[in-house]
Amino acid sequence: MHPPRLRPVDPIKDASALAAIYAPYVREAWASFEGDPPSASEMQERAETILNRDLPYLVAEDADGQILGYAYVSPYRARTAYRYSVESSIYLASEAQGKGMAKALMDALIDQCLARNLKTMVAIVGLDPDVPAEQNQSVRFHQKYGFRFVGVLDNIGHKFDRWTGTAVLVLDLGER
Repeated sequence: MHPPRLRPVDPIKDASALAAIYAPYVREAWASFEGDPPSASEMQERAETILNRDLPYLVAEDADGQILGYAYVSPYRARTAYRYSVESSIYLASEAQGKGMAKALMDALIDQCLARNLKTMVAIVGLDPDVPAEQNQSVRFHQKYGFRFVGVLDNIGHKFDRWTGTAVLVLDLGER
């Protein structure tokens, strides 16, 4: 696989691809705590909201222009004091996993956050209740980037008829 081409999201053009990539995470995985996969129009609206806040939202394409992944940051909290803190999200199509696409997206996302003088990036990772947090693939991925494991919010989400938690990780962008 060639290195992915990264570009800013086009909310209208890319909405269907974003929805298609995200849907399996909602239906089959612990990564998302949504109940139903959002429609393409909902994904368009979400992307426009991020862009309207001047926050990065990137897609990764293969050589043929097929979107294989995306990443963005959203405000961590709405109150003014949190304005320099963001929450990161990365989602990949199944065929793109394990090929360096998440790394390319995270590198670009961090660079764009630094360019915007953001201070803190938070990752909230949905956990499979049968896998210890420290063995979670997403937790390990974030720790490679210097995200500090803060802890687990136990039994915070209910999915697949089970209670589960989220891992909280924090990256101080000022230390990069």
